[in-house]
Amino acid sequence: MLKRSLPAIVVVLLSIGLPSLGQGPATVQPDLEEGFRNPPPEARPHAYWLWLNGYVHPESANAELQAMKDAGFSGVLLFDMGARGDKAVQPPAGPAFLSPVWMKQFRESVRQAKDLGLQVDLSVISSWDLGGHWIEPRHASMGLYPIETTVEGSGEIDLVLPFPPVPPGAPPGPDGRPAFWQDIAVLAVPDARRLPGHEFIFKLDPEGVHALREVILDNGNPRPPAGLAESMTPTRDFSVEVSTTGLAGADFGEVVRGTLPPGPGSRSFVLPAGTKARYVRLCLLTGHDSTRDRLTLGEFSVIDRDGVNLAAARSTDRRRSGATLLRGSPPLGYDQSWSHENLHDGSNDGPAAVFASAGRPPFAFRRPEELVDVTARVDREGRLRWKASPGRWTILRYVCMNTGERLKVPSPASDGWATDHLNAEATRAHMSYVIARLKETLGEDLRRSGVVNLYLASYEVRGPVWSPGFTAEFKRRRGYDMTPWLPVVFGARVGTDAMTDRFLFDYRKTLGEILIDAYYVAARKTAHEAGLTIKSEAGGPGPPVHNVPVDALLANAAVDEIQGEFWPYTPEADAMWVVKETASAGHIYGKTRVHMEAFTSFEGWREGPQDLKPSADRVFCEGGNHMVWHTWSHAAPQAGLPGWAYLAGTHINRNVTWWSKARPFVEYLSRASYLLQRGQFVADVLYYYGDGGYRFVGPRRNDASLGPGYDYDVTNSDVILNRLAVRNGRFVLPDGTNYAVLVLPRSEEAHPDVLAKIEQLISAGGVVVGPRPLRAAGLEAYPASDQRVGEIAARVWGEMDNGQTGQRTHGQGRGVQEGPLRDVLSGLGLPPDFIAPDCLDFIHRKDGETDIYFVRNTRPEPVEATASFRIEGRQPELWDPVTGETTPAAVYRAGHGRTELTLALAAHGSTFVVFRRAPATPPIRQVTPGAKVLLRSGHLVAQSEKNGLYQFENADGQKLSVEITGLPAPLVLDGNWTVEFEAGRGAPPTVQLARLESWTLHPDPGVRFFSGRGRYRKTFTLPPGWRQDGQRTSLDLGQLWTIGEVWLNGKSLGVVWTPPFGLDCTDALRERSNELVVEVTNTWYNRLVGDAGLPQSRRLTRTNVTTSGGRPWADLEPVPSGLMGPVRLVPMADRPLKQE
Repeated sequence: MLKRSLPAIVVVLLSIGLPSLGQGPATVQPDLEEGFRNPPPEARPHAYWLWLNGYVHPESANAELQAMKDAGFSGVLLFDMGARGDKAVQPPAGPAFLSPVWMKQFRESVRQAKDLGLQVDLSVISSWDLGGHWIEPRHASMGLYPIETTVEGSGEIDLVLPFPPVPPGAPPGPDGRPAFWQDIAVLAVPDARRLPGHEFIFKLDPEGVHALREVILDNGNPRPPAGLAESMTPTRDFSVEVSTTGLAGADFGEVVRGTLPPGPGSRSFVLPAGTKARYVRLCLLTGHDSTRDRLTLGEFSVIDRDGVNLAAARSTDRRRSGATLLRGSPPLGYDQSWSHENLHDGSNDGPAAVFASAGRPPFAFRRPEELVDVTARVDREGRLRWKASPGRWTILRYVCMNTGERLKVPSPASDGWATDHLNAEATRAHMSYVIARLKETLGEDLRRSGVVNLYLASYEVRGPVWSPGFTAEFKRRRGYDMTPWLPVVFGARVGTDAMTDRFLFDYRKTLGEILIDAYYVAARKTAHEAGLTIKSEAGGPGPPVHNVPVDALLANAAVDEIQGEFWPYTPEADAMWVVKETASAGHIYGKTRVHMEAFTSFEGWREGPQDLKPSADRVFCEGGNHMVWHTWSHAAPQAGLPGWAYLAGTHINRNVTWWSKARPFVEYLSRASYLLQRGQFVADVLYYYGDGGYRFVGPRRNDASLGPGYDYDVTNSDVILNRLAVRNGRFVLPDGTNYAVLVLPRSEEAHPDVLAKIEQLISAGGVVVGPRPLRAAGLEAYPASDQRVGEIAARVWGEMDNGQTGQRTHGQGRGVQEGPLRDVLSGLGLPPDFIAPDCLDFIHRKDGETDIYFVRNTRPEPVEATASFRIEGRQPELWDPVTGETTPAAVYRAGHGRTELTLALAAHGSTFVVFRRAPATPPIRQVTPGAKVLLRSGHLVAQSEKNGLYQFENADGQKLSVEITGLPAPLVLDGNWTVEFEAGRGAPPTVQLARLESWTLHPDPGVRFFSGRGRYRKTFTLPPGWRQDGQRTSLDLGQLWTIGEVWLNGKSLGVVWTPPFGLDCTDALRERSNELVVEVTNTWYNRLVGDAGLPQSRRLTRTNVTTSGGRPWADLEPVPSGLMGPVRLVPMADRPLKQE
C-alpha cells in the first residue's frame, strides 16, 4: 500500500449552531472499509475495447485482456469500429462484424475474459447507429418527403403526381425509386397562400419577458455544394417582430425591418428603446430577388441589455436550457445539414451551421379543415383521380421512403443501412439477428456465456426521420388525426401561431415516445428474452452533437444500464458533459450504477492521470459512479508505437508510455466509485423539467435562487405520475431517495394529468415551488385540457396573479409561487447540507446510517478551507481514495446539528468524509497552529514539521500538550542529477543535469521531445545529527509530469501520480550514503510533436492519428515533462499528547 507522508488532507474543527435533522447513531458495516481498500469488480473501470477495421491479432488480444485485469479493470465494452486518420498506417481490413471469422475471434476473447473474471459487453453495431448489412429496406431508416403540384379544379382531376426527389444513397428499387416507399398522405388545398417570407419564431431563454437591446444577423459562409451555388442567395431583406404575451398574430409587433449586405459578415440592428419580448419572430423576405428562391443565413441573435444572446440554442452552452425555435422553414432539400436549427447554434460556417431554405416560403392555412385529405384517391403509381371544385388547388404529397442513412464509421467490410429507429419491428429484427449469431457461437444459454450487456450506442440518426406507422401511432397516443397538420412539420402555419405551436408540441412529444418504445424498449425486451440486458447512452448524446427528440430521463428508464459521457478537454467542456442528466435518471429510476463514457477528447496522448483526475472528480460530484474508459484500441505488433488508435478518446492500452504505472489511478477511480455506489443520493431539491420531447438536463449548476450547499435531481412527468409519493412531508421514491421540495419549470404550460398528481402530492404534505400554470400544452384533449389546468391551478395557487409572490396552503402542503428557493428550504428547517468556500465541491450519499461525503478541491493549487456538514453525533473519518487509508478525525467541532472541520487539500485534491460511529473520544477543538492531531488506536498523536510547544483543548475542556524539539531543517537535494533515458526513444542514454528542470528546456532535441521513462539518480549523505530518534521523514518531489515511481536504497517507496508528490521514506533512509532513484514517465505527446518535424525515415513513432486538439502535430509545442522539483527530505515529529 502506498503511503503519503505529505497528506492531501489535514483536519481541524469548528462549530456553528443549526437545528439537528435527527440522524441517529451509525451502524457499523464491517465490509465498507474492505470494499474501499480493495474495490469489487462492479466498482472497477471498464474500457471501450475497439477492434479497429474489424482486425484482431489473436495473441495480442489475449495479452490485452490480461493487461486490463492486471491493471485493475473489470470489464470491456467491445466495439467493431472503422479506423480514422492516416489511411497508410491504419489496421488492415478485418472480417465483417458478426461474420463466422469475426465470431471465432470473439468467442476466444469472451472465453479468455471469462477466465480472467472480466465482464464483456458487446456493441450490437459496427460503429453506430443501429444497423448492418442484414437490414432490409423495409426496416431501414425512413424519412418523410413532400412535393407539391398546382392544378386548376374544374371537375374530375386525373393526374399522376410527381414523386419527391429520392435521397442520395437510398437503397434502390427497380423503378428508380427507393426500395421501400409509401404514400403517407395527399392533401388538396384551395387557393393556398404562403407566408410573406421564411418565418422563424423563437421562445427566448430563460422563459419570460426580457428587455432587448439589439438583434444581430450574420450571413455567414454557406459554402454551397456544387450545382447549388447559382440558386442560393444570402439573405437580404428581413423583419423582426416581438411579442410579450402569446403567439397569436395580433400579439406581434414589428420592431425592425432592414437589409443585409450581400456578402458574409454580421450586422447589428439596434431596437427601439423599451423593446421587450417573450417571443421573437424573424421573417426573411424574398421580394428582393424573385429569380432565386433559396436563401441562406448563418446566425440570428437576440441581445438583451446585459449583452446576453437570449436566442442561443442549448447546443452553444449545455448549461442553459436554450431558446426554443418553435417554427422554422424547411431546410435545403430537406437536408438536416442546412436545418433552420442552425440559425441559433453559435456557428456560421458550412452546411452544418447555416440555414438554407428549400425554396419558396412555407404555406399559411387558415384552419386545418381547409386541407382536404385525398389520400384514398391516389393509387400506388401516384395517380390522383378526384372531383375537385372549381379553382386553383395545391396538391401536397407526403411520401415516406428510405433515407439512405448508413452506419457512421463501420469497419470496411461491415457497412450497411441504419435501421428505422421508430419501428419496433426493425429493432427486433436487428437484435434478433445479433442474438442468433451469439447463440450460434457461444451456445443457447447466453446468461452463462460471459456476455452481460448488449450496448446501444447514442442515437445520432439525421434528417427528417419518419416511419410508416407514425401517423397511426400519433392518433393512438394523442387522440386526433395529425394528417391535416402535416404541412406544419415543414414550416407551414395552420390556423393561428398558437395552434400551430400546440401541434408541434404534440408532434415532438410523440416522436420522442415512439423512439423510446420502438428502439430502447423493443431492444430491451428482445435482449431479456435471450437472458441479456441492455446498456445505452439513451438520453444522449444530446446537444451539441445531436438534439435527440426524447425525454432524456424517460429514455434512460427504458434500458437496464445507463451511461452518460464527459469530455474533459473540450474548450466548452460543458457542451459535452452528460453527467447530471444520467445521474438524475439513475436516482429517480433506482439504477445504482451511473456509467460514464470517460475522458473522451481529441487530444491524442496528451493526458496523464494527473490531468484526468480533476474531470473525474467533477463527474463524481455530479453523480457519476462508474468509469468506462474511452478508449482502448486493439493494437497488434505491426502497429508500431504508439500504434493504432481511434481518433477520439484518451488513449489507453499496453502501448501507452505510463501503462505499467496505471494501476494506482485505476484504484483511485475504483475506490471512489465503490463508495459512491453505496446507499442513496442525498438531495433536498427535485426539479421538474416539464413535459414533452427534446428534454435534456444540463451539467450541475448553482441555481441563483437555491445558492450553494444544496444538491438536486431533475425529474420528468413519468416519475411524478408513477413513482413519486409524499411521506412525512418529503417527496419519496420507491427506493427511499427523497427530497424536501419539488420545483416546477418556469412555464405557463402543464400537462393536466401531471398537474393533478402534483395537487395530490401537495395535499399529502408536499411543498411545491413554481409559477402558476395557465394552460395545457398541445392539442391533445384541447380545449378541455386548458379548462382542467385552470381548475387545478385555481385550487392550488388561488387567485394570485402569475407574477405575484406568495404561497398558499393546500391540504397538508403548500404551493409556493415565487421567492428564493433557499428561503423556502430555510423555512422548512433545512440549512445547506454542505457549507464551504466555493473552491470546494461535494456530493453526499447515505448508506443505512452511514453518511458518505465526497469533497474535491476545484482549484489547481492547494487550499485549506473549513467545511460544515449537516451531521451531528458521529465522528468524521477521512478516507483517502488515493491510498485507501482511513483515518478518524481527531480535531473537529460539533453541535446544533452540524459538524465542522477544516480540510487541507492538495491541488485538485479530494477526500471522502465518512460519518458512521459515535465519537470514541472527545474531539479536539483548539490546536496550536503548525501541528496536526491524529487518532491512532484510540490514542491522540501530534505531528509537526517544526519545533515548538503545542497546546490543545478537547470538547470536555481538558488541556493537552506536546513539546517537539530537535527537528532539523528540511534537506534540499539540489546539485547534479544523472538521468538515464529509455532506449530507442531518441534521447541519449544518459545526461547530467546541474539542476532539475523540464526536459523541454534541454538543448538536445532528443531530450526536448522525449517520450517515455527517464530514471533520475542521485546519491547523498545525511548531515551528521540530522536524523533524530522517533523522527519520521518524507520525500517531497516537488513538481513532476506525469507519473513518478521512487526507490531509495533499492527499496520501492511507491508510485506518485497526483499532488502532493510525497512519500514516507523513513524506513529506507540511511545515516550515511543513500541512493535515490526517481523514474518519471511522460506521455507520447512530445515525441509525436518532435517527429512531425522529421522526415518519415527518421521518425520513431507510428500512428494513424495525425492531430491533437484539431491541430497537426507539427503546429504544437511539447509539454513540460520530467522531474522539476525541488526535491526535499522533510523531517516530522510524531509524539503522543499528554494531559496538562
